[in-house]
Amino acid sequence: MRARAHSERGIATVWSVVVVGACFLMIGLVLDGGVILRARSEAFSLAGAAARVGAQELESDAAAQGAVVLDPVGARAAALEYLRQRGASGDVTVLGDEVTVTVTLTTELQMLRVASGRSVEVSATATVAAIKGAAP
Repeated sequence: MRARAHSERGIATVWSVVVVGACFLMIGLVLDGGVILRARSEAFSLAGAAARVGAQELESDAAAQGAVVLDPVGARAAALEYLRQRGASGDVTVLGDEVTVTVTLTTELQMLRVASGRSVEVSATATVAAIKGAAP
C-alpha cells in the first residue's frame, strides 16, 4: 500500500486571498494617495491666494505717502472673506508686513475607508509679504 502524501488542499485559496488583499491595498493607496495630494494642493493654493489678498490691504495714509504698511485688521478680514467665498476656513495671522494663512480641508477617502476612516484632514500654510513694487 502506498503512504498518503501530505495534503495541500486549500493552499491556493489562502494564497489567492492574500494576493487579492495586497492588490486591494495597493490600489487603495494609489487612489486615496492621489485624493490626499490633490486636497493638499488645493489647501496650499487657497492659503496662498488668501494671503496675497490680505497682503494687498494697506493703510491708506501710509500708501498715499509711498510707504508699504499693512492694515492688520483689513488684511485679516480680506483673507478670511476670500476663504469664506470659496467654502473654506482657516487661520490668518498678520505680523508686520507678512500675512500667514493656514487652511485645513477635509477630504473623503474612496477605498481605504475600512483601514483609516471615512475622511482625512490636510492642511497647508502660506506666507506673503507686502512689498513695494517698482513703478511702471
